[in-house]
Amino acid sequence: MEESVRNHPVLTFNLWLEKKEHKMEREDLLLWLRQEYFVSVDFVNWFLNTASICDSVEAKIVLVSNIWEELGEGNVENSHVFILKKFLSDMGEVVHEKHVLPETTSYLNLMQKITTSDFYSALGALGPANEYLLKLEYSRMFKSYLNLRERIILPEGKFFQVNLNADESHAEKLFRLIEVVADTEEKRNRVMEGSQLALDARLVFYEGLTTFQGL
Repeated sequence: MEESVRNHPVLTFNLWLEKKEHKMEREDLLLWLRQEYFVSVDFVNWFLNTASICDSVEAKIVLVSNIWEELGEGNVENSHVFILKKFLSDMGEVVHEKHVLPETTSYLNLMQKITTSDFYSALGALGPANEYLLKLEYSRMFKSYLNLRERIILPEGKFFQVNLNADESHAEKLFRLIEVVADTEEKRNRVMEGSQLALDARLVFYEGLTTFQGL
């Protein structure tokens, strides 16, 4: 599963991400952060959706554990969405619904559909195509952020650090869960299908950034 993520065009042929790795400006970072804010708001719901459509108590524990960590383990100020909102606020930015791009909406809608329709597809969308993908994706954006911070004043990158740390452990937990519950070829295929759909939709998310900036 890891290889299918690493070789997907969202990482290997992502025009926007590649251009910003070369040189990112403040408005590029803000554009990406605004769209990620909408993803972050929905992210917890995807895990709740998936937990609600599975019968396995063990699976529910893993999913809810991830949610609890995303929510700052009960401390609102440590929740990932709060940290991102503060990061944006420190940059003088307030996100409104009007900021959401059509491609971001498409991505969110697809993730909502996957995580409410099929448990195994949802695991593929959440594990390989989110937690594992974001570890690779965010590490590249974090480097671009650090390069930009050498040129201009930016808030501390706690948002990146918290997510990178969480994505590592969350991905491992979800891969272990998939290994246990996807115990037939048919179930494993559904996991892969969900992962592929979510990866394709994440690429569309980036195509939205490219289109918005006329690249």
